[in-house]
Amino acid sequence: MSATELHRVAPGSAPRRRGWGWPLLIGGLLVGGAGANVGLMLVANSDPGFAVEPDYYQKALHWDETMAQEARNASLGWSVAVSFDRSSRPGQVMIAARVSDGGGRPVEGARVDIEAFHSARANRVLAATLAAGPGGRYAAALPLDRPGLWELRLRVAQGEQTFTQTIIQDLASAP
Repeated sequence: MSATELHRVAPGSAPRRRGWGWPLLIGGLLVGGAGANVGLMLVANSDPGFAVEPDYYQKALHWDETMAQEARNASLGWSVAVSFDRSSRPGQVMIAARVSDGGGRPVEGARVDIEAFHSARANRVLAATLAAGPGGRYAAALPLDRPGLWELRLRVAQGEQTFTQTIIQDLASAP
């Protein structure tokens, strides 16, 4: 039997194509894998329980500056005590921060900025500038709508001095 006889096609039938199954299967697997990755990315970005630290790479590159700020914090000797109080506005919690120097005296006339997020919803960051009050007390109302642990990132600036502190605070019950 010759090679031409092996490839004869019966009259009236289409020639049979061989070898296309494997490339189609591989292509389908690649497209399916890419589709699954896109789907997981959409789920991760839409759920407030998933969070990525903003500019984490830049923060890593500036690690020396972060350590220098920690040294400035230690040399200033300042401290911040935070409390949660019920607000007169429904759905709001009053965040009160008392800033003290190393001797326990109030630090007045500063600008206090805060970023707050719930541990279970770290993708939803609330930011505010706390209003100055008497005795080194600063306060603002924020919609802290969940009981549990909140991370509070504070930045206190007075003149040329800057103090930073991160506090994990428990909001015992929903307002």
